[in-house]
Amino acid sequence: MSAAAFAVLSVSPPIASSTASVYRLESLGDPSAGSPWLLRARISAESVATPSLRLTSPDATVESIASLRDRGGWFRALVPASASELRLHLRDASGVHRLRAAVGPRRSLSAAPRVDERVLVVEGTLVPELAGEVIVRPSGSSVALLPVTDQVAIDPPRRSVDECGLASFSVRVSGLGAPVSMSTSGPSGERRDELRLPLVPDGIAVRDEGDSVRLRATSPGSIAHLVAGDASGPTWWSAAELAADGDEGNARVPLPPGALWITASRSGDLSEPVSPLLRPSWAPCVATPLGQRLSRGRLAPPVLPGLRVLWDGPSEGAERTRQQVQRARALCVGGLAVSVALEVLLLLGAGLTSGPSSLRALTGDRRDRLGILAAGISTLLLMGVALALAVGIRAP
Repeated sequence: MSAAAFAVLSVSPPIASSTASVYRLESLGDPSAGSPWLLRARISAESVATPSLRLTSPDATVESIASLRDRGGWFRALVPASASELRLHLRDASGVHRLRAAVGPRRSLSAAPRVDERVLVVEGTLVPELAGEVIVRPSGSSVALLPVTDQVAIDPPRRSVDECGLASFSVRVSGLGAPVSMSTSGPSGERRDELRLPLVPDGIAVRDEGDSVRLRATSPGSIAHLVAGDASGPTWWSAAELAADGDEGNARVPLPPGALWITASRSGDLSEPVSPLLRPSWAPCVATPLGQRLSRGRLAPPVLPGLRVLWDGPSEGAERTRQQVQRARALCVGGLAVSVALEVLLLLGAGLTSGPSSLRALTGDRRDRLGILAAGISTLLLMGVALALAVGIRAP
């Protein structure tokens, strides 16, 4: 894996502008020589403008993959094999934010985790309250897929396998688990296996439709995050809003050409990723529709690199506000000290010399002066109280 160092070069807000950025600039892993680098500017509040991202490293290009106006921008940069450094320029309503990133060597991918190939869910995983299709490859001529609990409904309960030795079932789960019993019948007798189908509560179902994927969830209006790639690693990512379709959320997202694997997640940090129907490791059989479908399955996605926060606009804005409050607080404390000092001087000028026993005589002409001094003392006292209140109000 590559190791990159990031540094904030400068932040240049417009003159007389105190607007803080609402975007966080994130990347999927670190930049690697000769590999695509995926970046996104995620939004943390409402904004009227989408950000733009520019790279100034020689021969580096960046293209917008998808842009949901209220969700930020999505970008891909092709890092040249000879590049040693990238300079990023993120422009939004708060100004231009410049960062620098060191380019590491070409990364190696982590192997994908193994899956149970006896049962393959077409939608990647089952989601409670959504019907899903399960393809099984038993060892006999017929197979029964039976629920272990009454929270799992399977239709039909038994099927004969096709010429490729496959059978499919429609499964709907209404609980938080999907334990099933697979019973096979063949010349060698009957065999029973206890299995647990993959289930993600409040998750997302991903069905591969060739040049696109169909996303389904039980909560309309949520956002699905997708990553796709080839043998070199992640090459594309995007996001889509699951529009209301009855009681479900539904979206269809076009895929880029050459995508060999796909993964999707309901979470912005890509936790609990779900991939559509995977291509099994055994030799494909295309004599039946089920066999043809499995042969068109996607590769298992590799372990994705971690998300990295390159720059956090809201945190930077909060830090800038904190520094402004501290400066205002110091100014208020200084003003309060000056007010107290002036009050002491005025009191001394009102008639005190070295102590209370040496009060000057209060004549008529000094009475007017004393009234002016008393008014000054009152004014400074009120100023001191106001500054003290300002210190309390501005304290973080």
